[in-house]
Amino acid sequence: MIDLFQLQFFRNAFIMSFLLGILFGVLSFFVVMRKMSFLGAGIAHAAFGGVALGVLIGLDPFLTALAFCVIVAILIGKLVRYGKISYDIGIGIFFSFSMALGAIFLALKKGYSFDLMSYLFGNILGVTPTDNIIALVTLVIFVPFIFIFIHRILFMTLDEEVASVSGVRADVLDTILLVFLAAIIVMSIKIVGIILVSALVVLPASFGLLVTRDYRKVIIASIIFTTAVMVSGLFLSYFLDLPAGATMVTAGTALYFLSLAVFKQILPDR
Repeated sequence: MIDLFQLQFFRNAFIMSFLLGILFGVLSFFVVMRKMSFLGAGIAHAAFGGVALGVLIGLDPFLTALAFCVIVAILIGKLVRYGKISYDIGIGIFFSFSMALGAIFLALKKGYSFDLMSYLFGNILGVTPTDNIIALVTLVIFVPFIFIFIHRILFMTLDEEVASVSGVRADVLDTILLVFLAAIIVMSIKIVGIILVSALVVLPASFGLLVTRDYRKVIIASIIFTTAVMVSGLFLSYFLDLPAGATMVTAGTALYFLSLAVFKQILPDR
């Protein structure tokens, strides 16, 4: 076990898994409560367009994916708020558009050998110390932001019109949450990939809401769940020689349904 941490790639992946466990654990609660779960999948797939753009113009694909996803997230948020369309419609439009752009960008890059599977399903070998520093900085900014504004976010989640009348800048808070959502999703692509990352947006809070209805305890349960799933999934993937992202998501899904069955027996009214 100790020998594993002498491998730099595993050490980098372990640190990233732990940091993402905390980030997704906190983020998931607000995404689920604001009924933006499908938005996570939409932004994740938008990353494909950003990655392909980076390949085409010769920049770091993850930087272009970050910029691309942030822009897509903000545009969807503005269209929903001011264009009077639903999240489902906005996500459906940009989901297809981003994937189509990605295919076109890759077609324009002649003679480039593109490791598509690493982006779609993740590859822990791609995680670097710089990625971990970025994730740590995001954590240091995101978690205090959440706990400073948590009551305002909950207020606008329950009744946005009343919250706005009471002075809560729902549009600003929504935009900031969307930016964080996009950034955290892009950071997780190297671990779990574009296709699977949406599970980490939904599963943590879904598990937390099985355990309790107190929002503080839900967030804590979500963090414990995600961190445990990502770290254990990383170890299992190494010892069983399986893809890390797929192992994490499979373990998380299995744990959720097992917990669902147990809690239905213990608390049938849930």
